[in-house]
Amino acid sequence: MSFNTALSGIRAANTDLQVTGNNIANASTIGFKSSRAEFGDVYSSTLLGGGSNTAGSGVTIQNIRQQFTQGNLKFTQNELDLSVNGEGFFVVEKNGERLYTRAGTFGLDKDGYIVNGTNALLQGFAADVDGNVSGILSDLRVDVSSQEPRQTTGVDASYNLDSNELVLETTGTRFATNGTGISNATIGLKVPTTSTVDIATATASAGTPIVIAGAPAAVTEFLLSRTVPGNPTPQTVNIVMTPGTYNNLTAVANEINNQNFSKPVPLNVQAYVDTDGRLKLRDLATGVGSALDITTVTGANGLTAAVDAIAPANITVGEPQVTNDYASHTLVFQGPNNSAPVTYISKYGAGADETASELNSLAGVTATARTTATILREVPAVVAPPTPAKPFDNNTGTFTLNGVVLTSSTAADMTDLAEEINNLSKSTLFGITATVNELTGDLEVVSATGRDLEFSFGAAGDVVGIIGNQGVLQEIDTITDPTLVGSAINVGGQITITMQEGYSIASSQPTTPVNGGILFGAIGDPTFFTPVPINAFDPNDQKTFNHATTTPVYDSLGNVHSMRQFFVKQSYDPADPTTSPNHWKMYVQIDGQNVGDPDPTLPSPQNIEPTMASFNVHFTPEGTIDDSVTDAILISNWTPIGADGAPIGALGPLNILQGGTIPVAEPPASSNFMIDLEGSTQFGSVFSVEELDQNGYATGRLAGLDISNTGIVFARFTNGEAQVLGQVALANFSSTEGLKPTGDTMWAQTFESGEAIVGAPGSAQLGNITAGAVEESNVDLSEQLVNLIIAQRNYQANAKTIETANATTQTILNLR
Repeated sequence: MSFNTALSGIRAANTDLQVTGNNIANASTIGFKSSRAEFGDVYSSTLLGGGSNTAGSGVTIQNIRQQFTQGNLKFTQNELDLSVNGEGFFVVEKNGERLYTRAGTFGLDKDGYIVNGTNALLQGFAADVDGNVSGILSDLRVDVSSQEPRQTTGVDASYNLDSNELVLETTGTRFATNGTGISNATIGLKVPTTSTVDIATATASAGTPIVIAGAPAAVTEFLLSRTVPGNPTPQTVNIVMTPGTYNNLTAVANEINNQNFSKPVPLNVQAYVDTDGRLKLRDLATGVGSALDITTVTGANGLTAAVDAIAPANITVGEPQVTNDYASHTLVFQGPNNSAPVTYISKYGAGADETASELNSLAGVTATARTTATILREVPAVVAPPTPAKPFDNNTGTFTLNGVVLTSSTAADMTDLAEEINNLSKSTLFGITATVNELTGDLEVVSATGRDLEFSFGAAGDVVGIIGNQGVLQEIDTITDPTLVGSAINVGGQITITMQEGYSIASSQPTTPVNGGILFGAIGDPTFFTPVPINAFDPNDQKTFNHATTTPVYDSLGNVHSMRQFFVKQSYDPADPTTSPNHWKMYVQIDGQNVGDPDPTLPSPQNIEPTMASFNVHFTPEGTIDDSVTDAILISNWTPIGADGAPIGALGPLNILQGGTIPVAEPPASSNFMIDLEGSTQFGSVFSVEELDQNGYATGRLAGLDISNTGIVFARFTNGEAQVLGQVALANFSSTEGLKPTGDTMWAQTFESGEAIVGAPGSAQLGNITAGAVEESNVDLSEQLVNLIIAQRNYQANAKTIETANATTQTILNLR
């Protein structure tokens, strides 16, 4: 029996050595759990019992117990290395068999599935496209292909609009010049002429002196007169010549000028000797149609004889240069709060651009000017007297516009001439453009600055007809009358005047139409003075909106677009029931384009074009958004365009007239999307974007993975999006010691372990997950080395027992 007892001890010690050696061998195995051998003594007994003094029969192996204590965490910087901090096992599936492990060394296979080193598939709860995690256990997979784009169907935004902002838009008054001469075509000289009197004498010029006798002979005296248009009473000056001998006409002219300009009120007239050697008088004001005359009062000599011989043919009346012929007009502007009135007087013949510029210098007044003229393709035929139609060909190549010679031929059409003018619109013909009327073939010339348009020819041999806005035709025919080369046709511009809120016209002179008058309209006449919005919203003018912000949105192809939202505070008048307090308007553009539904009341083709999208936003007196009166915001007329302004083929709009509704269906069938301003406020602080989210994104590639401590798997993409792919599952058992080791640091469920309790990390009694770390073996090498020594000692001791038993047995055999 002692042999058997010792053998059982050797077997037990060997098993202990095997268990300890296995622990030592797996001291560096990730997720390994150490074991220990448990022994029990053996006693022989019979049915009737062995009594209390029965000797033992050795030892037996009761159990090899697994130690599922927590191992240390080792951080690896690999996001797919996972560890369980607490109770629970990763659930994997291999060849259809469900296994459990604490070794979290995972990676991706070629199909994107999360697997361990033996290609066992990690199990978890899958998520749908919206990131909602289901409770169904399945293989966890990371789609490593490009993420498909998602169209924006909703924008959730929360803003604070500053309640201290001022209302920017006001209502002003607008009127335009409408006098009888406005934008009319007038004809006259290109270069003004001067009134002159030719004193026909050649006495002094021939070398014969003119002797002016003195006393007691008669004094030589002349009466010099000047009569100007509009004043029938002539201005006069008496010229008394100083006695003496005048050897040339220059001396005579100097004496006349000395006598004239020494008077208290001299005439604006000068004597001079012309290049032809003749003594003449001229008006110092060029272009004034004055009548000059000189007559002899007393005296008898060669000079008086010449003066007395002046005939009507010797008198020339000056002619002005052609102008718009605008008469002077006086406007008195009254400002708000009974401020002092301001008087403005326009100059005679001033261009609309000049007058508009002067008006713009006045407080509360803005003015713009524009000039339009039509060059006829041909001057129409006249019935009486009969005159054939005269085509405009610019045969001479000398057609001149505002002093610039244009050489383009118009024999075929006006296209080349229009192109030549447009090419000069930023240089010598600044602000002047031309367009050919497709129906009539006429050329429509426009000065955007309101500058006068002047047309002429530099040589005889052509015909042109010009019409201003008043419809009056003026014609220059240098074929029939070559002297008209010196003539020009002038067309003046129209002025539009806008007065800010609170400004008005106190008086206007003249009050009745005059020839060439620029303005006529009764003060307060609603047909003449029109109320207009001042500083109305303009997305290109930041002075017209209080706040603005930009949000990226995506079309169905994943292209990003820029949505701009503009907030404009609205006016409130307690006496006006159509207004309300705390009212704003939000305007929306995408890529600078209007996205509002078309207005069917407009004429074609405007009735199918997008309008400015605008929505009413209201706040309560407490500053929170008032959903009951705030508009539902649906962008329903957006056609995605590219950088070239052309549609790019993404889903187009479905406007409200066509059936566009809220909410937007998923998956979307149009480019429509909603904007939700829930949570927006109107407090007395600066404008701010409190929250902003939109559900669209561009195409993206996988950039990385993140796994939370609850096992949620996030995929990060290059488009900035993060998508929930699923959740790692953990399992626990009523008796983990009942699990069956299957190798590769995995265990299988058994009857003794009980059913697996599967759940999310951090729930129930399951531990959390630490990503980027693995759980090391829980083997304590120091303890295991001690156990190894003990097992060795036990083995040796049991061997000694056999040696001793053998010696005693040999003694008995030696008995004789």
